[in-house]
Amino acid sequence: MDFINELNDIVRGDKKTYGEEGIHVMMRTGFDCFDYLNGESVLRDNGKKYFNLGLDYGKLVTIIGKSGSGKTTFALQLATQMMQRYEESSMFIFDFEQGTNKERIRQITGISEDYYEKHITLKQKNIYTNTILKLVMQIKKLKMEHEEKLLVENKEGIKDDDGNLVKILPPTFIVVDSIAAMMPEDQAEEEEIKGQMTATGIAKVNTQLFKRIAMPCSSANIIVIFINHINAKIETTIVPTQAQVNYLSQNETLPGGNAPIYLTNTLIRITTSTKLEENKTYQIKGFETKITLVKSRSAESGRSVNMIYNQKEGFDNELSLLEYIKSCGKLKGAVTAFKLEGLEDHTFRLSNFKEKLSSDPELKEHFFKLGRELLEDSIRDSSKLKTIEVKENEEEIIKNSEKGEE
Repeated sequence: MDFINELNDIVRGDKKTYGEEGIHVMMRTGFDCFDYLNGESVLRDNGKKYFNLGLDYGKLVTIIGKSGSGKTTFALQLATQMMQRYEESSMFIFDFEQGTNKERIRQITGISEDYYEKHITLKQKNIYTNTILKLVMQIKKLKMEHEEKLLVENKEGIKDDDGNLVKILPPTFIVVDSIAAMMPEDQAEEEEIKGQMTATGIAKVNTQLFKRIAMPCSSANIIVIFINHINAKIETTIVPTQAQVNYLSQNETLPGGNAPIYLTNTLIRITTSTKLEENKTYQIKGFETKITLVKSRSAESGRSVNMIYNQKEGFDNELSLLEYIKSCGKLKGAVTAFKLEGLEDHTFRLSNFKEKLSSDPELKEHFFKLGRELLEDSIRDSSKLKTIEVKENEEEIIKNSEKGEE
């Protein structure tokens, strides 16, 4: 046995001492545009390629934006749509801002009251920063105790090298709304306001929270979605300071310290743009938004996609996908006779598109097929993986030609 094999056997074999590799599975959120935005192309050793789409297994997510941009709605929809695919999945909402309620959650997610009562828990009083830490540790403890019974085949179609579906723990979600309102228990009960001292103390506690929950979340597939506000930065110097993070301007800042930026796995920015009115275009009240990846472990930072936000029902997957198809130049016609490229005999108005989609199976099938093909094209393969893929294809062609000569 040579040295490298002996060393590998020691480190890889002793998981208790040296740990083990984490599970790399991403879970789709139900928003096609976002799933591909944060997705990646993966090439296996056998030469087969597949797409990992959505949010990472057991990671920390932070959604940022200005007030009223739909941050909380997006977080709750993401979590609920992922949760509904796994029977033993649940969500705990820490609403520090006390801005939501059961009725609103059901309105934007479309879940029944029975499903809400079984799978969703809303907490708004007597909650603190350390409450989140305690819950993460409790969830991890219970999931590890029941690991054998809880393990299920992933719904994403991700297979191991032997062709078997990878088994995972069902995701548990914690939504924290928001970092700006989150407070350590000792400071929340103080009777005096201490200004900068308090802000510094809160930032230190947040750093400890993010550091301590990262590992248990990864082990037990706990996805914590933090919400944070983009505030105006007050400069105290003549020369403007550097932006706190890429894709924030110099006059913008995020409260709560730097830990929520540096220790989060995926950082998503929501920016509102054009208002939508009930008597125009899609005949809904809301606005167009731009979803930008400020930070991602799986995709390129800085990429963005437009999504449609309905103030009554939240972010709309179908209308967002239609906007993407339109941006790719595949939506033809105008006003009363729009049509999708490749299915020109099925026309619709933008105002009745969703009704047509639900009543026309052929249109629905073509719509999602076209949209996902365009989204797949948007995921850039690594140039290094492309080189490997080309080389393997060339070797396969040579082997086949040699067999033909024989």
